[in-house]
Amino acid sequence: MPPTDAPLSPRRRQLLEAAVAVVAAGGLRGLTHRAVDARAGLPAGTCSAYLRTRAALVHGLAQHVATGLTGDVEALGRRLAARPGDPAFASAQISDLFAGWLREPDVVLARLELTLEAARDDELAAAFAQWRDRLLDVVEEVVGRSRDTDARPHAEAVVASLEGVLLSALAQPARRRRAYVTRTVDAVLTAFAESPG
Repeated sequence: MPPTDAPLSPRRRQLLEAAVAVVAAGGLRGLTHRAVDARAGLPAGTCSAYLRTRAALVHGLAQHVATGLTGDVEALGRRLAARPGDPAFASAQISDLFAGWLREPDVVLARLELTLEAARDDELAAAFAQWRDRLLDVVEEVVGRSRDTDARPHAEAVVASLEGVLLSALAQPARRRRAYVTRTVDAVLTAFAESPG
C-alpha cells in the first residue's frame, strides 16, 4: 500500500471518490472496476489501469478513506490542544467533527463496510489503525486531564461509544442528525467525565 502522505493524482482521486460512492450504494460486493469506471464517467478499463486487481482497488479505497479520517482527527487534536481543560469546547468540537462526517454519508458508509472487511484483512486493519489510534490519542489527552488513573482504557471506551453514535446517527433522518449527534456526544462525554475512576 502506498504511504498515507503520498499525493493522489487527479485521476486516481476521481476513481477513489467514485469507489466510495459505489461501496456506499452497494457494499463491497458491488465494488468492481467496471462499476467504478461507470460511476466516474470514465471509459471501461480506466480503473484497472490505475488499480490493477480488486485487492488493489479495495486497499486503495481503504487508504483513501483512512487518509481523510486521519486529517480530520489531526485537525481536531490541534483545536482541542488550543483550549485545554474546556469540556464544553471539546464536546462541541467532537460533535462538529461527526456532523461533518455525516454530511458525507457515502464516506461513513464506505468506512463502515471497510471496517467490517478489516476484521478479515490485516492490511485493511493496518490502514484504519492509524486514524483510530490518533483519535484515541486525542481523546486520551482530554480524558487524562480529568483523571488520575490510566486514561487509555477510558479513551477506548469513549471512542467505541462515539463510533456507535456515528453509526446510529446514520439511521436518523438527515434533518435530525446534527441535533442527535450534539445531544448524544454530549451525553457520552458527560457520562464518562462523571464516572468513578
